[in-house]
Amino acid sequence: MSRTTALSTVQVAAIVTVALVAGGVGAVVLEDVASPDRPDDRPGPVDDPGPDGEASPSVGTFASEAEFRSYLRSTGRPDRAFRAGGAGAGGDVREVETTDDVARDAPTAAPQGTVAEEAAGNGGDDGGERRASDTNVQVEGIDEPDVLKTTPGTIYYSPPDRHPRVVREGDDRRRPDAESGVRLINASDPAAPEVASRLDVSGKLLLSGDTLLVFEGDTVVGYDVGDREDPERTWSKELSDRVVTARLHAGTVYLVTADGVDVDDPCPVEPMEGVSVDCTAIHRPEKPTPVDTTYTVSLLDPTDGAVHDTASFVGTGGRSVVYVSTDRVYVTYPERVDRADMVARFLLENQSDRLDEATLNRIEQLREYELSQRAKRIEIERAIDAWLAGLDSEERREAERELHEEMRAWAADNKRQFEQTGIVAFDVEGTDGESPTVEAGATGSVPGHPLDQFSMDEHDGRLRIATTVSGAMGSDSENDLYVLDGSLSTVGSAKGMGVTERIYSVRYVGDEAYVVTFRRVDPFHVVDLSNPEEPTVEGELKLPGFSSYLHPLSEDRVLGIGEEDGKVKLVVFDVSDPSNPTVETDRILDTRWSAVAESHHAFLMDRRHGVFFLPAGDEAYVFDYGDGLDVETTVETEGRVHRTAYVGDYLYVFGDSSVTVVDERDWEETHELRLDDE
Repeated sequence: MSRTTALSTVQVAAIVTVALVAGGVGAVVLEDVASPDRPDDRPGPVDDPGPDGEASPSVGTFASEAEFRSYLRSTGRPDRAFRAGGAGAGGDVREVETTDDVARDAPTAAPQGTVAEEAAGNGGDDGGERRASDTNVQVEGIDEPDVLKTTPGTIYYSPPDRHPRVVREGDDRRRPDAESGVRLINASDPAAPEVASRLDVSGKLLLSGDTLLVFEGDTVVGYDVGDREDPERTWSKELSDRVVTARLHAGTVYLVTADGVDVDDPCPVEPMEGVSVDCTAIHRPEKPTPVDTTYTVSLLDPTDGAVHDTASFVGTGGRSVVYVSTDRVYVTYPERVDRADMVARFLLENQSDRLDEATLNRIEQLREYELSQRAKRIEIERAIDAWLAGLDSEERREAERELHEEMRAWAADNKRQFEQTGIVAFDVEGTDGESPTVEAGATGSVPGHPLDQFSMDEHDGRLRIATTVSGAMGSDSENDLYVLDGSLSTVGSAKGMGVTERIYSVRYVGDEAYVVTFRRVDPFHVVDLSNPEEPTVEGELKLPGFSSYLHPLSEDRVLGIGEEDGKVKLVVFDVSDPSNPTVETDRILDTRWSAVAESHHAFLMDRRHGVFFLPAGDEAYVFDYGDGLDVETTVETEGRVHRTAYVGDYLYVFGDSSVTVVDERDWEETHELRLDDE
């Protein structure tokens, strides 16, 4: 039945013209599957990778710009082009926010406030260097951009900018607003800190030795802050791409950017000032897939902004999630599904006994035509309309009903083929030397879409990723967890968690994964990953509300922070028996907002004093987590509380325009620092 048909320009134009006015019964029968759930086509592969996305295509490069153009023409583009826009480091909303871990093997993380922190020079003041809190990050030793960076002597804070603007180098016409600008705070006397100086930029921060990086809009600026009283601007780079995220590891900045593909002028790709990636250095999957975005990983020297190396890969634009281990950068992107082809597959594989030969032949031909998805979909609908028109009225009604019901059932059974996430692993080498390198390596795909960077984790050379699979044609959503090997081929999976729900948070702790899904209740799932080829859901617990952030408190206790009935909720899960997780204790606060809901960086734990700090509304709550969730005290500051930090035994509570200092030994306030005083 298969045949190859080439269409002339006139034939294609005729089909498209007729298709634009089509829309009969066939359109009604097929529209739920053939039409996307969103204005643009839902992610998914053109070639079926199998139900678990096992396919792991190799990576190639373009031989020339002409080959790049030919690739774009042959694979097509998503219906709605991706538009890049400056977002600053961490502009991927929750992607740059992470959670932590408690007792993990390298390279996965030990959470902030664990024993690892004390061993890293953050111990007490007795006979050693004064301790200072670290940024709450996902992977130990890999720093993430945030508005606060803390050292034993200096604190760097970028207050929320109520009047966003871009201050460019050499622009002396505008002064920063009173509440904007990075403050360098002298913490030599931790009980009474003072503002030492202020920078004329605001944004997310990375600190490497005496170099402070500020990501502001479409600019990255480097400062020498060796003298906090007189910081010196040493370099800056204009970014032409959207910043997906950044990381700092072993003195090297990993910068991930995304740029929309210009079909007329696709390369070279220029992610930033002074950097150009030639056409022949851009990687692509061997298996053709529609692309509209080039993702680039750049390795920067923070001291002078020099770029050691770059690697670029073409994919589909949309929300990307980045996970970084010590030697790999994993970037996900939505893949496109050809829904018209999915409909054709359903009809040819499941309706051959119902449809006549002429209709089946027509559908087979349409699969091979080089038409847009919309035109092909409408032509398939017209073919079904023509077949239905040949039936009498009673047969037609029955055929329409059965066809619609069978398609819904087929779509539900094949929902994982309707939504796929592509993954590319960028291999990083030599970060302990002078010239680190990065190269696009393995690629793979999994069904569904990940929530954020905490959806992924690397452990013993394998990548674990949790995804939500949206229901196709009104079917129920489900949530899966996949284990991929070093080549990004799927080796194991646990599927079907939280039917009708979506993932709200994920946390990996060694061979266990904790997954929270939510719709009306909050199921807390415990997944055993000790056998990567056969992950199993060991236990499940249902409770009201949801947890959007998970933080291990000990080997057998996990803290969840989220909401219930519009108020901030905390719950401690007892996971000592993975097959029967229970709620040890919970608490609902009389406030509707917590900074942790926006960023895991807002969470702070101090194991020396056995407490954690939670910014909520205009207060910072201090919880004793040893037995229950007792509130030690609350600390107020002006405006909303955004971050907390500690230096020595002093807690710093950062608000919109002030910092309140509290002695952790008796919880008495020692000082209030105004940030808007000149």
